[in-house]
Amino acid sequence: MSPEYCCNACNGPLDNWLTMPIDAKKNTPMIYRSVLRCRTCSLGVLSPMPDPGAIPEFYRLGSYYTHDDGASHIPPIASGFADKLLTKAAWIFDREQCFLPEKVAARLPAGGTVCDLGCGDAKYLARFKALGFAVTGVDPDPTARAHAAKAAINVEVGTAEAIPAAITERSFDLVLMTHSLEHCRDPKLALRNALALTRPGGLCYVEVPNCASEHFRTFTIASEMFDAPRHIYFFTPASLQQIMEQVGFVPVQKMYQGYVRNFDPGWRGWETTIAERVTQAEPTMRPRRHSFGASVALFMRSFWRRPEQKYDSIGFLMQRPAN
Repeated sequence: MSPEYCCNACNGPLDNWLTMPIDAKKNTPMIYRSVLRCRTCSLGVLSPMPDPGAIPEFYRLGSYYTHDDGASHIPPIASGFADKLLTKAAWIFDREQCFLPEKVAARLPAGGTVCDLGCGDAKYLARFKALGFAVTGVDPDPTARAHAAKAAINVEVGTAEAIPAAITERSFDLVLMTHSLEHCRDPKLALRNALALTRPGGLCYVEVPNCASEHFRTFTIASEMFDAPRHIYFFTPASLQQIMEQVGFVPVQKMYQGYVRNFDPGWRGWETTIAERVTQAEPTMRPRRHSFGASVALFMRSFWRRPEQKYDSIGFLMQRPAN
């Protein structure tokens, strides 16, 4: 079995899982139609694996969250009375524990160093910089780097898999990978590089879309968190923890966020658009539409769930052992 068809985390066998005929954001056909999933650890991977030279084209979009100062591609929709009731109910049961630079800073040496691999427009680095940290970013996207430059944040050209020479010999008190690991062709290599950049005793935080959430399990390819071909790997909390521990990190804290937004009418409308685009492209495919009724059903199934099943994003704060 070729490396593409063995699990990157555990080398387990991969089975067919999902089929997506289009790039939903561009509404154009794509060749990366299949997602395979490991029978052992449930890590998913896009197939065929995109060539490195093809990847920059995936990000040439009218709007993207790392472009245009975070402008969303999701059209806003005014909330009606029923929408407000639903989002209020979701808010009441929301117990997110999200990554907050101001809290994580308390675990770091004052005036320490932070590196963000796949930093996008460097929103987290800007917050750490305001707290007195020396910050460095890495990102391949020139548009995202230009936005980071507006905040006077240096971002080197590169990726987590191809660390720029300017920082290969450095070490940092904190290394970040927030919603970037799923974009990597080789997540284990990316995490090995993150470990090498983390000083002994330092911290690394990695956050990814949670494919074990009720939201993803319900809407799959019509979920905003699917987003192939930009997303190449599809993680569950267990598979993310496993691959991080395999490269040498030790767990410190689990974090999770992304619940109330799943019930926002704009979010729902966009996911309905994705489903409609898929059916237009291939009439035999009918992904679940995110109707208001589907939102209510999702809430009833999810409000009491454990965080690993409730939140659309999961993250692990981990430490590199001191020796």
